Amino acid sequence: MGDFNVNLYRNQANAVSEPFQVRRNWDMATFKKKAGAKMNMKVKRVFLASGSEVTGCDEMSANEDLYLSSGEDFYKQGGGSSKAQETFYVSVLGTGGVGKSALTLRFVRDFFVQDWDPTIEDAYRKPVDVDDETCMLDILDTAGQDDFESLRPSWMIDKDGYVFVFSLDQPQSLEELRPFFELHHQLNEGRRVPIVLAANKKDLVTNDSERQAKAREEGMKIAAQLGARYIETSALTGENVQETFETFVRQVRTLKRPTKQVNRKKCSIM
Repeated sequence: MGDFNVNLYRNQANAVSEPFQVRRNWDMATFKKKAGAKMNMKVKRVFLASGSEVTGCDEMSANEDLYLSSGEDFYKQGGGSSKAQETFYVSVLGTGGVGKSALTLRFVRDFFVQDWDPTIEDAYRKPVDVDDETCMLDILDTAGQDDFESLRPSWMIDKDGYVFVFSLDQPQSLEELRPFFELHHQLNEGRRVPIVLAANKKDLVTNDSERQAKAREEGMKIAAQLGARYIETSALTGENVQETFETFVRQVRTLKRPTKQVNRKKCSIM
């Protein structure tokens, strides 16, 4: 096995992942030392997401989630629940320059990226607590350029739902989402799919702006047509970023648990 990447987490609820490369010639002691330096902690034990303890690097797989412990037991084992953690899969979609990656990274790592080199796709995993229940969000951040149009179906298939993003300071970016909406209808054939329509870069447009008023009105109209939630966000300030993904989780749970009451916080967010 060659070098491979894993996702490191501290052994605690709502931990944020850090990408990390494992060298094929490392033993477990070397891994603990290097991973501990990356996470700024002394690592004594390592767990898989299942709770199994890792004793050798040969037990790790590419893109696996690893939980680093200073000696304590796997944190989920102390909660008295044997229920497997839910994982929800979401794609963040939109045209180029609307702030998809900035929005995703603000949520996953809580910082703003001023300059970001567009890539074809980036995947992130983050545990998130919504209404006192923890789930894992598997987030696919996608490219918006037309050059990658052929990849869009693969980004949208087998997902629990989508976060569609446009920019309030670029009204045309909402219209440019229409091919994504049409593809959604083709792929899902009338199936109800949780969708959040995120109007990003709110910080760049003042509340009394005529441009924002028109973009907001059109955004709300399209969201209603899609059965989506409309939320105005700012990746720069962090405004409503957390709420965007929490709203998505509530939507998924509502559809996955039709016979169970799901706690839902009211949020008409602008």
